[in-house]
Amino acid sequence: MRVLLLALLLVNLVFFAWSQGWMAGAGLGPVTQREPQRLALQIHPEQVTVTPLASASATPASSAPQPAPRAPAGAPSTPQPAPSEPAPQNASADAGTTVCRQIGPFGAMETAALTQTQAALQSAGLQAKVHTAPVPEQWMVLLGPFPSQTAMRSALGQITQQGRVKVFAPVTDRPRYEPGISLGVFSNEAAAQDQLQIVTKQGMQGAKVVQRNAGLNRVTLRLPALTPQQVKALGSVSGQLGGQLVKTCATEAAAP
Repeated sequence: MRVLLLALLLVNLVFFAWSQGWMAGAGLGPVTQREPQRLALQIHPEQVTVTPLASASATPASSAPQPAPRAPAGAPSTPQPAPSEPAPQNASADAGTTVCRQIGPFGAMETAALTQTQAALQSAGLQAKVHTAPVPEQWMVLLGPFPSQTAMRSALGQITQQGRVKVFAPVTDRPRYEPGISLGVFSNEAAAQDQLQIVTKQGMQGAKVVQRNAGLNRVTLRLPALTPQQVKALGSVSGQLGGQLVKTCATEAAAP
């Protein structure tokens, strides 16, 4: 047992001497990692300095204001231009924007609604421009006018009893043709003439083709340059416009 302990102690002494390089003279010892050639490749190593990292709360150097360059001694000082500041945002940038709105068209028989709308706009402090245009052409197959409402109703009853004519109704929106009976309304004269031939073959005598909208106009009220405040005022009277809706002007709606 004593021999084993002495052997272990001797081994430890040899290992310690080897790790400390005491046995290097005999060619024994740990391999030293040295690369002297890398040191020879350094350029001005004396100029290399190590600085601590900036803290997270430090302001980046790029955002810090840079001092103005100093003029040489004795040179006249040149005033440096002041840095331009961003223009303040104008909260009312769109205050000058205007929009165009229109109401209508009002038909030839809607004069009461037109008058009501103009009064509502005036109460809101708005003045609309009146645009008048002819009512699109229409042709009607007309039976009449009759000398009285009684005569018209009698003819209407006969048409109903015979049941040969399928399209008929009293004329109620064209005073020049009242009291009369419409046997069909068409957008072109040729279609109206075809209908006249049909009702004639069905035994309807005295019918004729007339231009239903001749001499009639329709009116559109136009508000071409409304400010945001005026648009709000227009909305406050939207229920008093004779049953019409406020629309974007046709020229704006057609723009790309």
